[in-house]
Amino acid sequence: MISPPATPSTTVYPAPRAKAIAIVGPSNSGKTELICRLLEWFAAQGARVAVLKHSHQLHLADETKDTGRYRQSGGRLVALAAPGLVQITRTFPAEPTLPSILAELAPESDLILVEGYKTSDLPKLALVASAASPLPDYPGVVAWISPGALPTDLPVFEPGQVAEIGRFILAQVQNR
Repeated sequence: MISPPATPSTTVYPAPRAKAIAIVGPSNSGKTELICRLLEWFAAQGARVAVLKHSHQLHLADETKDTGRYRQSGGRLVALAAPGLVQITRTFPAEPTLPSILAELAPESDLILVEGYKTSDLPKLALVASAASPLPDYPGVVAWISPGALPTDLPVFEPGQVAEIGRFILAQVQNR
């Protein structure tokens, strides 16, 4: 029989406030490409950046591998270790909340780039496929990424303006 865990300490430490910004837009609008380019730019600045990708479906590549089998058999916390990598998968009965995920990532990150969570209260950079596309009504948009001018008072960046977008993101998260 497994013993119950010891009584937790009464000391409560507040979770660090996550410095996060969401990159949103329709499928195939360039979100992943932009995030990869931003990661390279932030790394060159010495920043520790975490990435959270939101998905409406579970599609992990390891479902037929050992780690997937461990999860399917009831493992709620499964880790894979390899040279230069530790991948930890936690299983939950329902989708974890965005604040809980950000709190998990925050202690080891200077910044968290979030792909998706269009309706969250995070500040957002929104991608549009073309200047002719109607602007989506996402809450919290602080800037647009577009190949051309847009009818908006918010800043508009072209997808290739990675350094400018990076500096804008840093200014946004410093003010949170």
